[in-house]
Amino acid sequence: MKKLKEIASKQSSLVFTDQLIFSGSNFLLTFLLARKLSISDFGLFSSVLLVTYLLVGICNAVIVQPFQISAAKEFSRKSLGFVFQAALLLIFIFALLLFTAKFLPISSIEFFKNNLSAVILFTTAYIFQDFVRKILLTLDRIYLVLFIDSIFLAVFPLIWFEQSLNLFKSLYIIGIINFAASIPGVIYCIRHSDFSFKNSALFHYHFMEGKWLLSASVVQWFSNNFFTLVAGIYLGINALGALRLVQSFFGVINIVLQTVENYYLPKTAQLHYQNKGQEKKELLKNMSKGMAVLGILIAGFFIFSEPLITFLGGQKYHQYGFVIRLISVLYIVILYGYPTRIAIRVLEQNKAFFIGYCISFVFSLLSFHFLLKYFELYGAVSGLVINQILMIVYWKILLNKKNISVWA
Repeated sequence: MKKLKEIASKQSSLVFTDQLIFSGSNFLLTFLLARKLSISDFGLFSSVLLVTYLLVGICNAVIVQPFQISAAKEFSRKSLGFVFQAALLLIFIFALLLFTAKFLPISSIEFFKNNLSAVILFTTAYIFQDFVRKILLTLDRIYLVLFIDSIFLAVFPLIWFEQSLNLFKSLYIIGIINFAASIPGVIYCIRHSDFSFKNSALFHYHFMEGKWLLSASVVQWFSNNFFTLVAGIYLGINALGALRLVQSFFGVINIVLQTVENYYLPKTAQLHYQNKGQEKKELLKNMSKGMAVLGILIAGFFIFSEPLITFLGGQKYHQYGFVIRLISVLYIVILYGYPTRIAIRVLEQNKAFFIGYCISFVFSLLSFHFLLKYFELYGAVSGLVINQILMIVYWKILLNKKNISVWA
C-alpha cells in the first residue's frame, strides 16, 4: 500500500490521472451526444468542434506553446500576466469573427447563423478552458487542474436528463459548464500574475517564436482535418458524423498523447536545457512504455471494430465498423513518430515544424479528389496516414542532416 501511495503521489501519475479525467469525460460526452442526437446533428456538432479546434490551435501557437518553453527556462509573474491578458484579447477577437459569419451570404452555413449565440458560447468557453488547463499544467499546478476537470463532469447529468435535447441546447450546456470549470484557474492566474501594458519584450518573444508555430497550427489543422471536412462534402454529413465518432473514440489514445504534449514536452525541454541526460533518458523510457501499451490497445480496437462501433453509436452506425480498423493503422503511425515530433518542438525547430505540415497539406490538396472519389472513406483515412508519414520522414531527415537530437 505504501508503494502504491508513492506511485499515485508522483507528478507524472497525477498528470496522467488528470488527462484520464479530461480526455475520458470528453470521450464519453461524444458518445452520449452520438446516441442522443441524430447522425446528421452529430455531424453538425462535429463541424462546430472542428472549427473550435482550429481556434484552439491558434491560441496554443501564439500564446501557450511559447510560454511552455519560456516558463521551463525561467518563470516570471509578468509573463503569466501577459499570456492571460493576451488570451482574453484573442478570445474576444475570435468571438467577433464568429459573429461576422452571420452576415456572410453563404447558404451552407445556415445552421451556424441560426444558432450563432450557442456556437459562440461553446467555442469561446472551450478555448478558454483549454488555455487555463495548459497554463496550469505548465506551472505544475496539477491538483488545481484536477479540480477544474472534476467540475466539468457536471455536464453529464445535465445532458443525460434533458428530455428534448437538440444540438442548440447541447452547445449551450457544454459552453456554460466549461466557463464555470475555468473559474478556479482564473482566480489562480489573477493572484499570481503581474499585469502591465508595457510588455514589448514578451510580445516580441511570442511573435518571434509564435509566427512559425501559428503558421504550422493553421496548416496542421487543414492537414489533419482537410480529408475529414471534404469527406463530409463528398460523402455526406452522415459519413462525416461516422468518421468523427471513430476519431473521437480514439480519444482514448489521446489521453497519453495529450499528457506528452502538455506535460512531458515542457519537462523534456527543462531537462534538455539543464543538460540532465540521465533524467531525460528515463523520461524517454517511461514514454516508450506508454506507447507500447497504446499499441496493444489499438490492436484490440482493430480486432473488435464492429462490436465497438455498434456499442458506441448504436445500431445505426453498424455499417461503419471498418473505419475503426482504418483509424487504428493511422494511430500506429502517429505513435511511431511522436518522439520525433517532441524533438522538433523542444529544439525549437519551428520553421521545420511548419514546413512538415505544409508538405502534408500540399499532398492533401493534390490527392483528395482522387482518393475520395474512388476510395471514399478508405481514401480519406489513407490520406491521413500518408500525411503523417510524409511529416515524420521530413523531420527525421532534417534532424539527421543538422546532427541534432534531444534523446541522444
